[in-house]
Amino acid sequence: MTKQLKTLLLSLLTPGLGYFHKGYNHFFFRTIIVFFSLLTAGVVLRLFTTFRGVAGIVLSIISVYAFATIHAMMKAEDRSRRSKSNGLLKLCFTISFLFVTSLSFANRRTLMGFDVMSMDVPVMQPTLLQGDRFLVDTWINESQLKKGTIVVHSFSGQNGLYLNRIVAAAGDRIEIKNGLLNINGQVQPEPYVLSANVTRPESRNMKAVTIPKGHYFVMGDNRDASFGDSRFSGNITIVNIVAIPTDIISSQDKSRIGRSVH
Repeated sequence: MTKQLKTLLLSLLTPGLGYFHKGYNHFFFRTIIVFFSLLTAGVVLRLFTTFRGVAGIVLSIISVYAFATIHAMMKAEDRSRRSKSNGLLKLCFTISFLFVTSLSFANRRTLMGFDVMSMDVPVMQPTLLQGDRFLVDTWINESQLKKGTIVVHSFSGQNGLYLNRIVAAAGDRIEIKNGLLNINGQVQPEPYVLSANVTRPESRNMKAVTIPKGHYFVMGDNRDASFGDSRFSGNITIVNIVAIPTDIISSQDKSRIGRSVH
């Protein structure tokens, strides 16, 4: 294997490792610092929860990789700064880099505050189409949970995750009459609910109930297809909510990519 090819492969395996191979250790450490600074900025600034943010981070990381690889290949080998344990150190750095990055992304919901999910059923059409993939924010707080917010959640005593929209909160009196949602006696505007998706008896009418303290009432935008919502499984609490969808990143309808989920 030629030295240039080895430099290329090492640079692609770990950002800046080609510098280390040629004896420019300070360039290697600078590159690693830049790489992890980009990841840290993405987490702190919540860039991983938006389509544009993710695109910006990905492009920045690719640029770091490309610059470090090309620059390392162009530089002459500095033998005066080569270490006898160079090979062992390269292996240690590579393993450490792969371990840290793999651990971070494997635990992205907890450590980085985001995840990617997909819509496998038509419950939220037309807001989310079946087959859509979208980013979610997993670092949520109660101030984000308002009427109209779409949430990924579970139900107490049940397995699995569901995707629904919060339509009522604590203290609200909710009722469905002739397919129209009534909150505290007022008909609610729901432009995301199509009349064609409100034909079943359970979608047309529901007896009035009052939401207890600390609870939320959720329903799917496609009322006829949403059998996993509060009409059938009861209210949810903040403990049940695991994420809030943000932006669409993949869809059969390409014009939807990058669109906010709301």
